[in-house]
Amino acid sequence: MKVARLIDFKKFEFSNSDIVEPNEGECLLKVKVVSVCGTDIRREFNKKWKNESYPLRDGLPCHEVVGEIYRSKSKFFKEGDRVLAVPTSDNGLQEYLTLSEDRFLHLPDYGDYEDWVMCQHSGTVLYASKKWGNPVGKNIAILGQGGIGLSFTMIASMQGAKSIICVDYNQFRLDFSKKFGSTHIINASNENILEKISEITNGQMADIVVEASGSSSGLNDCIEVVRKKGKIILFGLTQDDLIPFNQNNFLSKNCIIESTLIAGTETPLKEIGEMIEMKKRGVLDPGTLKTHVMDWKNVQEAFDMYDKNSEGLIKIALKVS
Repeated sequence: MKVARLIDFKKFEFSNSDIVEPNEGECLLKVKVVSVCGTDIRREFNKKWKNESYPLRDGLPCHEVVGEIYRSKSKFFKEGDRVLAVPTSDNGLQEYLTLSEDRFLHLPDYGDYEDWVMCQHSGTVLYASKKWGNPVGKNIAILGQGGIGLSFTMIASMQGAKSIICVDYNQFRLDFSKKFGSTHIINASNENILEKISEITNGQMADIVVEASGSSSGLNDCIEVVRKKGKIILFGLTQDDLIPFNQNNFLSKNCIIESTLIAGTETPLKEIGEMIEMKKRGVLDPGTLKTHVMDWKNVQEAFDMYDKNSEGLIKIALKVS
């Protein structure tokens, strides 16, 4: 089978690898579509590993995967089932993938794979959004309007937040956020975030602030704009392992910081499954975040586009088969 892997800094290569046959309680997936996540860029693609670390493992980095069960040794899935898969090793860039049965979620027999794959990242946001409680009557500021930030915007709007203040450096993303329910937008490249949020909230600042940018300065920015006794939802993984932290400012706010990494929970697929159900019922549609569909042979181009924050880009679906 064909697999993609990083052979050098920001450089992909395709190679051949053996298919791993499933054991009892496992399934072999024929991968249909994958998607790129900002975390793939910051934590793997745009990270300078030691020379001896290359090439990285086959299929790395990718954790947003959908496909069809090709062979099954599971009582829960049969051959031909359409599923969403969450690889345990972020190694989704391959034509076939063998995983434990607990890493699959059933998908309906209808709809495009390119749309269903978007439920993965929006499902992780659904988990994080549960940490903010009831947002009705509250001011929510969301830093970053990529696929993750827009998913927060979508959920906050559905839940009836008083104001949804979206912040980004990219005007296209800010304009795009309006279709998902943003009430105010702030372009951080030419507007003062602190002053604008103070103006919007009549000096009260944001009740809830979401860090969805993955920027190393993001947490401190959240502390700046959260109100006293407010809450920060910390979502974005940064490229740097260690980041500056303004502890004095944090202490002065008496605020709460919620860590929201779904992969670190005992039920890492729960909210992703709930997002699939919400899409089935027409409550939310993460598929609307997709702006590009490409062949996975163009994986290098796709990752380069993400790395450069190409104009007009939110989410890319890569068709594998």
